[in-house]
Amino acid sequence: MTPGLNGDNFGENSVDSSAFPGERGGATMDDIAPGIGHTKDEFYLTLFEEFPALIWRANTAAECDWFNKTWLEFTGRTMEQEYGNGWAEGVHPDDLRRCVDIWNENFSARTPFVMDYRLRRNDGDYRWIRDYGRPFDGPDGEFHGFIGACYDIQDLRTLTAELEHQATHDALTGVGNRRAFEAEISRAIASAGRGVPSTVLFTDVDRFKVCNDLSGHEFGDTVLQEIAAVIVRALREVDHVARIGGDEFGILLSGEGIEDIGEVCRRLDQAVVSIGDAYGVDIGLSIGAAEVSADGDVTAILAKADRAMYAAKRRT
Repeated sequence: MTPGLNGDNFGENSVDSSAFPGERGGATMDDIAPGIGHTKDEFYLTLFEEFPALIWRANTAAECDWFNKTWLEFTGRTMEQEYGNGWAEGVHPDDLRRCVDIWNENFSARTPFVMDYRLRRNDGDYRWIRDYGRPFDGPDGEFHGFIGACYDIQDLRTLTAELEHQATHDALTGVGNRRAFEAEISRAIASAGRGVPSTVLFTDVDRFKVCNDLSGHEFGDTVLQEIAAVIVRALREVDHVARIGGDEFGILLSGEGIEDIGEVCRRLDQAVVSIGDAYGVDIGLSIGAAEVSADGDVTAILAKADRAMYAAKRRT
C-alpha cells in the first residue's frame, strides 16, 4: 500500500488514531522521534524553528514527524498532537478531501505541490494558508520524505476578493458595472447559439435631475441606491442588473421563463415611481429593449437598446 493520508479516516475534522504509528495518547517526542533536530544530519531543522513561516516535515511513510515553533504557536497544539496525520485535525472539513488527494498523489509521485486550504488557528478561526511541499533527499542521496512551508494568505484572499468585487461592481449602488454587464452580454450571445433566449433592457430615470437640483447630490445618490435595490428585487435571481453610468441601468433577462417584456417594463417603472413617491419626487423609468442574437455583438446590442430607450423617453 502506498503510504499517505487516508481521507476515509477523517470525519468531522477528526483523525483515526489507527492511522498513526505507535501510541499517541501518552507519547512524548522523545518516544516518537528521539533526537530530531539534534543530530548532525538534522541540524537544519534548528534553523527553521522560529522561521516566519509554518514549516513541517514528513518521513518516507508520509507521516509528518516535525513542525517548527511557528506552526505549533499558530495551531496552539503540541508536537505530539500534530505528529503523523494529527495536523489534519485542524484542516477545515470542506478542504480535507482535496488536501488528502493532493498529498497522496504528489507523495506517491515524489513531486512538489502547492495547495491552499483553511487551517484552524489557536483562537478557533480558520485561516487560508498556502502550503508548498517539496520532496528532499538525505545525505545518502536517498529519498527521505517531504518538507514544506505554509504562509497565511487570508488577508491576501480578502483583499483580492475586494478588488475583484470593485472591478465588476458599481461603488454607489452595489450592482454590476458596465464592464461586468458587457461580459454578461458576451456570455448571453454565446448561449444564444445554443438556443438560450436573452433580452437586454436599457433604462434611464426620467426627471432624475430634479433630485440633484432640489436636494443635492447626496440625496440623488440615496435615490439611485433605492432605485437599484427595487430593480434587483423586481427581477429573477438569474437576471443581471448593472449601472451603466449616471442614472442609466442595464438589465439582462436571460434563460428560459422570461416574462412578457412589456409586463417586466411596467413593473420596473411602477417600482421606481413608488420610490419617487416615498421621497417626494416625480420620477419614472424609460426603457428600451433589444433581443440577444447569436450573430450579434455587445456594442450593437447595447446601441439598439439605447435607441429604443430614447424613443420611449420621447413618448413620455
